[in-house]
Amino acid sequence: MFGEVNHLLEIMDEGSLSKIKRWVTPEVHKLSIEIALKPLKEDKNPVTCDMHVKWKNDLYAEVLIIPKDEQLSKITKTMDQLRSRLNDTNFQLLEEKEKLEEAIQHGNRLSAPFIRLTEETALIPLFGHITADKMYTVEEPLLHATQNEDTDKVLFDFTAVGQIDEDGAQILKNLMTSLCYMGLQVIITGIRPEQVKRIQIIHFSSEIIFMNSLHQALKKYCSY
Repeated sequence: MFGEVNHLLEIMDEGSLSKIKRWVTPEVHKLSIEIALKPLKEDKNPVTCDMHVKWKNDLYAEVLIIPKDEQLSKITKTMDQLRSRLNDTNFQLLEEKEKLEEAIQHGNRLSAPFIRLTEETALIPLFGHITADKMYTVEEPLLHATQNEDTDKVLFDFTAVGQIDEDGAQILKNLMTSLCYMGLQVIITGIRPEQVKRIQIIHFSSEIIFMNSLHQALKKYCSY
């Protein structure tokens, strides 16, 4: 789109430079943010993109930049191909399958809502089993939500959590570690006795604070 450039930041829109310099660092191991590239010659508006970053080590990162319009075009093309291949199939069954998948995704998103309690403190109550699919669904929205400059404390409440799968717990740990690297204080509340053993195996960062109950945490961090 831009030909050869000496530095990635040369093609970035000025409004995105401060965001990129702030968040794209080795301390934030994995990150997805929305950025804008400089307008192309035939266009006056910046090119809105999703930027995905994953650091291999302190010196090397993989960066994937996907223009929003191109992403939408690929999705549309894929849907057209699916329609062509499934003309002779049972469309009613397909629709029910899609509805079920959408319902599962929607349920996963609702399983970890971001609730702002004060300007500085947010609550993320977790519901149901901690699985890899669920954590992958909520990871990116929660990282986006906590990028508000005023947020400095995040409470994760386990009161309504059921089983904790190993893969799901690992993704949750990575999410909390990223928040710690971003300078936020992470507090975990509501761990039940039968969940303690699983939590110990995960080896959460020593920076994370554990409290017995959400009531105790709210009293400490949200009292006026």
